[in-house]
Amino acid sequence: MGVEPQKPRKILVVHGVQTGRDEDINSHETIRELIINRLNGIPIRFETDIYKYENINDKAQKKLKKILDFFLKRLTDKVPFGKLLGSVVDSGVDLVGDVVIKLKEDSTAMTIRNGLIKKIEKIYNEGNPLYIVAHSLGSIYAFDAVNQLIKDNRYFDRTSRRTWPVQGLITLGSPIGLSMFKRNTVKNLGVGTKYFRWINYWARTDPVVSGNFYGKPHEGYQIAEKFTTDSEKSGWLIQDRVVEIGKAWLMAHVGYWDNAAFGDDLVTLIAN
Repeated sequence: MGVEPQKPRKILVVHGVQTGRDEDINSHETIRELIINRLNGIPIRFETDIYKYENINDKAQKKLKKILDFFLKRLTDKVPFGKLLGSVVDSGVDLVGDVVIKLKEDSTAMTIRNGLIKKIEKIYNEGNPLYIVAHSLGSIYAFDAVNQLIKDNRYFDRTSRRTWPVQGLITLGSPIGLSMFKRNTVKNLGVGTKYFRWINYWARTDPVVSGNFYGKPHEGYQIAEKFTTDSEKSGWLIQDRVVEIGKAWLMAHVGYWDNAAFGDDLVTLIAN
């Protein structure tokens, strides 16, 4: 069993912090439209899919939401624009709650990561070359899943890409460079000539990338120098891409999906 190059490429989206339910998430459809647009008629067969875990997160956050609902009901009734403020606070609960779950690395985080690994393995067993596009907090789960798969000696023979469950990792608006997540190493692939490609896209005004409330427009948050290793056995090719979103704060954080420059790079990645 292994990757069959003649089969359609599969792009698996791993979403970040979301509000609502799994049923409300459709970022893989946006990626599909972007790829079609940037292909401009080039005959590359591909399919998009998504790994959803918002329902799992929401269940784990239930106690926290109950406490805040008590205050929100009174807030929205008495304060001008209270309903709008309540919506903003509710989004904040999702953001904080999802981050806490990931930082704790408890049973919920393990369930999410293991579910992602199972989905990757299913696609691999079907023979499709797989590329992961992960946004925001989803990039942490994707990064951990790839490194865990590399530890399995059934996969990632560096002399043959056909043994690779994931052909490349793309991260958008990732907070992985922040010290709170304690990620600064990659699992070595071993001896061989093939390189695992990881491309990180970030906007200077994205607050999730910088860890600063409004972002820091004049500073960079490159991950390449943090994760690159001098070991010949590393086998990772890590690159940063600055994306000009033209927006600030959270609008910058959600502005990657239809960015033309990102779309062009994505097409180049899946075509080679």
